[in-house]
Amino acid sequence: MLRTRLFLNLMPFVVILLAIGVYAIVLFSRLANSVDASVTEKYRSVMAAQAMTLALAGMDREVPWISGGERNPDSQAFAEHQKQFEENLAIELKSLMLPGEKELSQELAAQYHSFQEAMGRISALRISDAQHQVYDDEIMPGMRTMNALLEKIRELNHDAVLATSQSIQRITRDVTRLMLIGMVIALVISAYACLQLSRSILRPIQSLTQASRELGEGNLGHLVPVLSRDELGDLAVAFNKMAAQLQEYRQSTTEEIVRLHRTMETTLASFPDPIFVLNKEGRIDLKNPAAADFASNLHLKDSLPERLAAIAQKTLQSGENYLPHSFDEVVSFRFNGAEKFLLPRILAMRAKDDALFGVAVVLYDVTRFRLLDAVKTNLVATVSHELKSPLTSVRMVLYILLEETVGDLTPKQRELLITARSDADRLLRILNDLLDLTRLEEGNAGLHKEPTATAELMQGVLKEMNDQAAAKGLKLKCVVDPQLPAVSVDRQRINHVFSNLISNAIKHSPAGGEIVLRAALAEDNHVQFSVTDQGDGIAEEYHTRIFERFFRVPGQSKSGAGLGLSIAREITLAHGGRIGVKSAIGQGSTFYVILPGRTGVK
Repeated sequence: MLRTRLFLNLMPFVVILLAIGVYAIVLFSRLANSVDASVTEKYRSVMAAQAMTLALAGMDREVPWISGGERNPDSQAFAEHQKQFEENLAIELKSLMLPGEKELSQELAAQYHSFQEAMGRISALRISDAQHQVYDDEIMPGMRTMNALLEKIRELNHDAVLATSQSIQRITRDVTRLMLIGMVIALVISAYACLQLSRSILRPIQSLTQASRELGEGNLGHLVPVLSRDELGDLAVAFNKMAAQLQEYRQSTTEEIVRLHRTMETTLASFPDPIFVLNKEGRIDLKNPAAADFASNLHLKDSLPERLAAIAQKTLQSGENYLPHSFDEVVSFRFNGAEKFLLPRILAMRAKDDALFGVAVVLYDVTRFRLLDAVKTNLVATVSHELKSPLTSVRMVLYILLEETVGDLTPKQRELLITARSDADRLLRILNDLLDLTRLEEGNAGLHKEPTATAELMQGVLKEMNDQAAAKGLKLKCVVDPQLPAVSVDRQRINHVFSNLISNAIKHSPAGGEIVLRAALAEDNHVQFSVTDQGDGIAEEYHTRIFERFFRVPGQSKSGAGLGLSIAREITLAHGGRIGVKSAIGQGSTFYVILPGRTGVK
């Protein structure tokens, strides 16, 4: 294992350091004991020799007094010096460590014994000349001999102390040299072990690093050699398994991507409408054959026509889909000698993290539908116009008959004529609505716009519809926010919009309820007008369809042709605004109209 290899490579260094340390400790301990024993004993010998010299000198000073007869050999001073000499002689005889010291000490002891015998004879003699003769012949030579012996002992021990110091220095030098040699050997062994260890560790790591770089560059076939059976070897095996799995995954993923790409190309190619896929920067990344033909006919390179590019850029910035539902947003292009009408629909494309990465532009060819719509509109207009004249005549006859200018009518005849007149009036209103709707859709509204204060516009509508609401037992409430800008509108046409919305609210509100008219500031200096009722509400799936012609919400019992909201929508669009509804079942409905405000005009 790698841990064992690290331990075994570092072990020699640790063992050598431990051996050198233990050896040094033992050596210095022995050296300290040796120095303590040797130097201490030698120091004692030197001090003992010095003390014996002093004691011998003291005894020598007492000898004349003895010989003079004024003192005896048992005097106190002589005894003290004698005692001191004998004690130190005993110490010296116990500290015999040096070569030749024993002989000198034994000779000193013999001389001292002779000195004691001579002192005894002096004490026994009563004749002064005889005492002086013994002193001069025996005591003085003996003392000189003992002083010489003591001097030799001191020199011998002093030289031994100096030799011990030199020996200690020599031993210290030897130990230092030995420790340096051991440390050098330990460092050499450790350096070699570290070199081998670094090679055994760094080589697999370098191989793994190189393999990781190859893996990052996409070369999944590069394998890491397995050089050992330790943790590094396990890591190399795991890395090779990972690379093999990644290679298998890439192969399967590549096949899947190729299959999906071919499926997408086939799917896009099957669409007859041009489809462009744009990246986040607005450049074309992909287009189907129809889009390629479209770009070729318009001599486009890598961008959309200016108007389509502007819409696509807006979608890229806002992230909201552009999904028009009317022919008002149709763009037309002329190529191959014919005019084409295309309805653009732009879808935002997002990743899993909801990040926008591009848009898909689909151009639906609505040329045929546009022509059919024009034919239908013309047909409706023609039929409505052609029916209006005879219907007007029939209505006039009915009115004349009811006036009884041509004869009296029975009650039954009057009832039938009144019913016929009501139906004729209703048919005439429907025909007028159809003709207005046709003119609005064709752009022939003939609006006469003028700046109008928002409060004034709302008060006019409220005054016009108040009686109709009161007849149903409803209350009209008008709320106008302060400081609203004026709007540029055709009063007659825009009043028709509000009248239609309020009429619907009156029709669907329960008796005793309240209808709220409100004007508030919207975004971009626009003004939002709203009509809120307390009716049954409209299901969400019908919110966009209620503005279609002849559409009526299923299940409603209220009468109507379904043209009022369509006309209101067209009038609103003609004013550059938009109309919508917010409603839910059982919560009433709020129809709103948003019109652009005039800057600086209140």
